[in-house]
Amino acid sequence: MRKLIINADDFGLTPGINQAVMRAHREGILTSATLMAGGLAWQEAVALAAKTPTLGVGVHLTITALKPVLPPERVPSLVDAAGNFRRQFWRVLVWNNKEVEAEWRAQIQRLLEAGLEPTHLDSHHHIHLWPPLLAIACRLAREFGIPAVRAISPASFRLMPVPDIQRRIAARSWRQAEKCPLGRPATVAALEAAGETEESIAGYLHKLGSGIHELYAHPGIPGDGQLAAISSLTEKRIAETELLCSDSFKGAIDRAAIDVVSYKIFNEERV
Repeated sequence: MRKLIINADDFGLTPGINQAVMRAHREGILTSATLMAGGLAWQEAVALAAKTPTLGVGVHLTITALKPVLPPERVPSLVDAAGNFRRQFWRVLVWNNKEVEAEWRAQIQRLLEAGLEPTHLDSHHHIHLWPPLLAIACRLAREFGIPAVRAISPASFRLMPVPDIQRRIAARSWRQAEKCPLGRPATVAALEAAGETEESIAGYLHKLGSGIHELYAHPGIPGDGQLAAISSLTEKRIAETELLCSDSFKGAIDRAAIDVVSYKIFNEERV
């Protein structure tokens, strides 16, 4: 049996993104989302998740955007003079991993204390796939009883183009994830890997073998001024929302006889 998780990253980033996530779930094929504990609208997202039990919601660990949950002085290697996370990926080489773990623990705890029951962990800009940080994510998942983590398998590379350095990092992190007793999808790909036409979507679905797979997306709405002030990814989000709600995508999934599920399935399999 083939199963497909369709996850929205950045839940809680802005009210506009929250609106798009809920539309893509209620009107479309979105089954899952990951929530940013430091997002501008994280509290609204938690409230929406509580009212929508059909949507599986995990934690979108963040370290390359926004502000930390902890006071900046607690995580000095992670922030700039203004107390914001730096979007400089090379800094993974100089971050203090104890500070990373403390901050990610605080992010998870914030959402747990707000009433969220996380289905899984992933991260903004996939930063948790850096092998030392994946070890932290896996350790925190076990600590808090979170059943799954996103990891990108070598089999995922035939579904989407991935630069060589990212392939090597992902392959190393996958080998590390195999040692961790957590659920993870057989393949992970961006929504764009499925394309926009019925033919391309059908082609993507045809490539999926047995098991649980994930497509991740970034829904958004037109005119989201808060988002435009903090992210360059705007127009693409609008198009992804429409694709997630399209009859062509729904029809292709039905014809392929694929079950659409959320990350909750890993908890169900564990019981």
